[in-house]
Amino acid sequence: MRELIEEAMAEAHVVALDREVFEDEDEIGYIVGLGPTLVLLLRISDSIRFDGFSVLRVEDVSHLEMPHEHEAFIEGALRLREENVDGAPEVDLSDWASAVRTLGRLFDLVTIHTEMQDAGICQIGHVQSVGEEDLRLVTIDPDADWAEEAMTIQLDQVTRVDVGGGYEDALLLVGGRCPVPILRSVD
Repeated sequence: MRELIEEAMAEAHVVALDREVFEDEDEIGYIVGLGPTLVLLLRISDSIRFDGFSVLRVEDVSHLEMPHEHEAFIEGALRLREENVDGAPEVDLSDWASAVRTLGRLFDLVTIHTEMQDAGICQIGHVQSVGEEDLRLVTIDPDADWAEEAMTIQLDQVTRVDVGGGYEDALLLVGGRCPVPILRSVD
């Protein structure tokens, strides 16, 4: 699978990426980064717009359609909407700690998935800190209200991290940035 992922990234193909152990539907997008165990996907929504980035475990990718069967249409729509692949964030994909630390510095909100532990449940918030074994996240709820204290998530439970999507943007728009100034920097 890794060789297919490398090829898709090198040739800049639109892909349909399947993680059948976790999801019913494929993720569609461009692979814009690859580390030893993690892959960075620039997501394309059903409305054919860029919808943020996902960091996924390579081991969870069960199928990769490359190029996507409707690649010409998707690329045409993105081009006409003047959305392009340029500007993907430089994310350290060495391991989860490095990836979350980088994303926490680049984005005000991150979505952390622990699908093996809580299928369908995610935590969205501002990264307070990242250690070798866990991360601390000040969460924001679906009503865009910030928690008063950070929660701890074990890094070995993380299966996916999303940033920069429409939902995260909407939460940030309504809830504002994390209200505790000291939490704005990630160690």
